Amino acid sequence: MKIKTDFLIKKLKQIEKKRREHEPLVKDLMSSDVLTIGSEDTVVSAAEKMLEHRIHSLIVTDRKKPVGIVGAYDLLLVMSISDYFDRSTKVKDVMVKDLLTVKPEDSPTTALEKMIEYNIRRLAVVEDEKLVGILSIIDLVLGFVDLSKINLNLKQE
Repeated sequence: MKIKTDFLIKKLKQIEKKRREHEPLVKDLMSSDVLTIGSEDTVVSAAEKMLEHRIHSLIVTDRKKPVGIVGAYDLLLVMSISDYFDRSTKVKDVMVKDLLTVKPEDSPTTALEKMIEYNIRRLAVVEDEKLVGILSIIDLVLGFVDLSKINLNLKQE
């Protein structure tokens, strides 16, 4: 868990630096290293990828274009209680096809409102139909945190 914590602390410091320059936008909070999976890949390979990278969802792509999202919960339901599942089940058969997105220039408030309205934890960040990032609820939390009011034993940089 230390690696994940270090990553979050580093990200929080980067956001705080941006906040001093201007009001943060989605592009300041998002993760640009997005892990994806092809729509023709199997749900087993999706689960393995999520476990390997310790993440909870993957953006589904078809010819490098984002077409959906598949989450750990989706896989859990399909793999554990569905008569539909076998090891060759394709991601495209279980993914959420209505991919909700935001733009890099959108405000964090806009993104948060969309997450609340649709009861989701992640949004794909898309610009000119190209996937440029992913924004999670934790990214938004970090964006709204006042670093001076929390004690993380951080050294000033």
